Amino acid sequence: MHIPLDRQQSIPLYLQIEEALRRAILSGVFVDGDKLPSTRTLAAKLAVSRLTVDNAYAELAAKGFLRQRRGSGAYVSHPLPQLALPRPASDSTFPAERFTTLTSRLDGYPDTPLPDNIINFAAGVGSPKVFPQEEFRKILLSVLSRHAEEAFSYGEYCGYYPLRDTLGRILTAQGIPTHAEQLLITNGSQHAISLIVQSLLEPGDTVIVEQPTYAEALGLLRQHRINIVTVASDRHGMLVEQLPALIEKHQPKLIYTIPNFHNPTGRCMSEARRRRLLALAQQAGVVILEDDFVGDLRYNGKQLPSLRSLAQPGAVIYVSTFSKMLLPSMRIGYLVADSEHYQRLARLKHVDSFTSSSLIQRALDAFVTIGRYEKQLRRTGRLYRQHRDVMVTALQQQLPPGCQFETPEGGLFIWLKLPAAVSTEALMPLAWRHGVTFARGECFYAEEQQGAHGLRLNFAANTPPQIEEGIARLCRAINEVITSEQAAVQSPAHHSRSFIPQ
Repeated sequence: MHIPLDRQQSIPLYLQIEEALRRAILSGVFVDGDKLPSTRTLAAKLAVSRLTVDNAYAELAAKGFLRQRRGSGAYVSHPLPQLALPRPASDSTFPAERFTTLTSRLDGYPDTPLPDNIINFAAGVGSPKVFPQEEFRKILLSVLSRHAEEAFSYGEYCGYYPLRDTLGRILTAQGIPTHAEQLLITNGSQHAISLIVQSLLEPGDTVIVEQPTYAEALGLLRQHRINIVTVASDRHGMLVEQLPALIEKHQPKLIYTIPNFHNPTGRCMSEARRRRLLALAQQAGVVILEDDFVGDLRYNGKQLPSLRSLAQPGAVIYVSTFSKMLLPSMRIGYLVADSEHYQRLARLKHVDSFTSSSLIQRALDAFVTIGRYEKQLRRTGRLYRQHRDVMVTALQQQLPPGCQFETPEGGLFIWLKLPAAVSTEALMPLAWRHGVTFARGECFYAEEQQGAHGLRLNFAANTPPQIEEGIARLCRAINEVITSEQAAVQSPAHHSRSFIPQ
């Protein structure tokens, strides 16, 4: 088979080779038991180093596509065929019940890979291609060669202390004074939020959240039988002037907010509202959970102070993650809390999940020095800003009348409001047939029907050409829904049903 290599891409050559071979196996070019060329032969054919091919084969083996026999060679190990969910026929009703809040992908097919022709705007993460994979691989190997015994142990349940110290220095440099003893390493930010909910709340307690808000936080609160009270938001974030009445009526134990590049809307809470929120919460004795999942990813506009940096001790618990900025599969997040909450959270983390991967924490600490982190942040910011601008331009040029969106100053998402005549329930099956999917608005509302005309678009996870094509497909689908609605209104059957004799 021919393996095209693009030496100008940021994707390492060994991953390009691995992807080409993996696709060949999945498409049937190679069948189970086929012997692949030796690393020396393939390296000579592709004009790359033998180590590059070795790494590609190692990736395939790690993913279960290859068996390597000492002295014999590398043989294809075709994975068992997955049972695909039935795709809707052009004349069938789309299976809307699959579009639930129980999957973070939110596109309705959580257990099967998306078809190659689908452009996915539903993802909640950035692009793995941004991560310096080769550099991190070398760091992992270095950790294994020097500290394998320690790296394979459980480690401290509060987290690897040097990593906590490094994070404390980074946060302090960003205006959030933090000591290592205030940092708890978690298995992603969702784990951090879960620990806070379990630690501070009991079934029947009330939490105030923005409307809309992070879908998986809503799912977590429902799972723990927490009473969810919503407060509206606009382009400047939470409408904090509504809080006094809500606090007095519902006596909440916690206020959950995403002040920076909100999920799903991409908005930022203004500084005036941040200060007012803190004052109201402090006056009522309510703890604030600040979810800053992509606060570092600002592309333009003024940097705003975090709630944590403005608050009195004990008033705000701060949560963030490396999954969005660096690599989704890392599953390393963290929370920052003061002593009155920290000890309880640490003990709960110990009994809940014992510890987080010592190997990944050690490798992450070696990677995330202040200099390297800032370099990666600048690189990611430049790329994602380009992606955002491409999506904004495409939407401005192609969106049908009646659709609305705001250009976010950072983050990963654009929030699109559809005309009243277009619902996500009607749009999603048509969009799927056009080859594009998105995160439906209902997932982000405590009362799902209120999100029936909103959708979240991820601009970070796709390339600019994919973004342009995906928006074109989406706009064609929206136009189809509008046309069908107009036809239904103008049909004789509709007029006869709507005529009421006097």
